[in-house]
Amino acid sequence: MKIYARQGDLVINRAEAADRLEPVQNYVVAGSHTAPHTILGAAAIRRSGLNLHVTVEADTTLIHTGRHPTIPLPKGSYVINSQRERNGANDQPVND
Repeated sequence: MKIYARQGDLVINRAEAADRLEPVQNYVVAGSHTAPHTILGAAAIRRSGLNLHVTVEADTTLIHTGRHPTIPLPKGSYVINSQRERNGANDQPVND
């Protein structure tokens, strides 16, 4: 799968649309409440293991204010993976 974009430890790939998606608004993909990676606006999502399947019906953005450049997310489907295993204070890099 070709990488569409990266934002910090997130890797964003274009993908085929997934099924059984849940509608969300301003969804926090990763990060803490003080510096979250956030998909602005409406999206539909489903977590599957370490994968976050995302479909946006209109152009939007993935922001991480003050930390990384904004990533445009044109209308379409994506899979977002974190290169960090999140476990409270015990976050660690993914070693695949």
